[in-house]
Amino acid sequence: MMKLMLQTREQKRGRISFLFLVLGLLLLVDKSWAASKSISSKVISSTNAVVHTNSNDKNSRNRPATRGHRHYYPIPAMLQDLSILDECQGQIPLLSPTNWKRDGSYTKSWTKKDWEHHQVNSFQRYSRHLIKWIISPTARSVLPAVAMFLGWSVLVVHVMQQYPHLTKKASFLSGLSSFTAPLSLLLALKTNRALNRLLEARSMWGKMISNTKSLAQLVTIYVWNKDSDRAILMGRYLSLYLWFMKGYFRQEDATPIITTLLPPEEAAWLLNLPSDMPLPTATVWRLRQLMAGGLIEKLPRTASHAMEDRLWHLESIFGTLKRIMGSPIPPTYTRHTSRVLCLFLGLLPVALMGNKTEPTTIYIMVSLLAYIFVGIDEIGVEIEHPFPLIPMFYLARAAQTNVQNQYRALQLQQSRRL
Repeated sequence: MMKLMLQTREQKRGRISFLFLVLGLLLLVDKSWAASKSISSKVISSTNAVVHTNSNDKNSRNRPATRGHRHYYPIPAMLQDLSILDECQGQIPLLSPTNWKRDGSYTKSWTKKDWEHHQVNSFQRYSRHLIKWIISPTARSVLPAVAMFLGWSVLVVHVMQQYPHLTKKASFLSGLSSFTAPLSLLLALKTNRALNRLLEARSMWGKMISNTKSLAQLVTIYVWNKDSDRAILMGRYLSLYLWFMKGYFRQEDATPIITTLLPPEEAAWLLNLPSDMPLPTATVWRLRQLMAGGLIEKLPRTASHAMEDRLWHLESIFGTLKRIMGSPIPPTYTRHTSRVLCLFLGLLPVALMGNKTEPTTIYIMVSLLAYIFVGIDEIGVEIEHPFPLIPMFYLARAAQTNVQNQYRALQLQQSRRL
């Protein structure tokens, strides 16, 4: 009986100790689970904090910076890329000035010093022009034609001296001098028309500069507050627009500046465009697309209308320049003028011999008249095609600087809010 009671007590003690052991194990498991839950909650909270911080950094470009917080601004990156273009000037054809061999003084943008040098008194001006006559590009281009008519005069004089009876038959050409008036009129009309083409093309480039500057102002004022990334992309395209125009009319490759200033996806899109879609047209199309992509509804109506008006003007100016490029002065007019001029200068020594003029006088008169009339015709042909003469490099650089200054002003305003 005593043994049975002892065995029962031992069994109870074993059961109690087993229960305590199970409870201890449960408490240990519960503590470890709680600890792991605490650690995981901390990781999740820290991850959310990182995501929230990145979201703030991304969205901070759409609102002004606050004092005590460091936000990301894409303007310095754009200005740095534009400075790279400045460093590349003179190293690639598109970013190099073109001083045309015929008139290097017009293919640059004049300064106050140039005007002072140009507007000196008449004695200094005439003296300088006479001294530099021998290196004049126009004179060099005219001299072959003058030499041709001079050689023709020598041949006519020699033949008519060998056959004196021809001198009497040439007396009917004594009234040849009366043809100088209609010939001068032909040359004057052609030269005036060519000069009008040059002035129209030059004014179109001036309007492009003002329109890109105005559009950059509208983008930095209105678009920046709504979508800064889009404003930066539009600024990059506006900085390139006149360079694209120079590349189109001078047949210069724009690939280096495209890959330098535009993001890779934008550069790939431009470089893969069809060959019949010029870069200026594609730029206007892309700017209009950036405006239409959910941005017009956010802008004031006056701002969106003003921006569309500037884009329309850029498109219209490009069309006008293409018209000037594709429609010269009617070649029939040029051919007729050249033929009349050759007829006059060819018959002039014959008429002078009929009037018994001295051979030396004939040579001098024919050479001078050939230089004058052929020179006027050469100038008309030269300025008829205005695009080699327009200082496109300086105008494109001025447009880039104007756009650059708008974003510098915006950057300065943003930094003052810090």
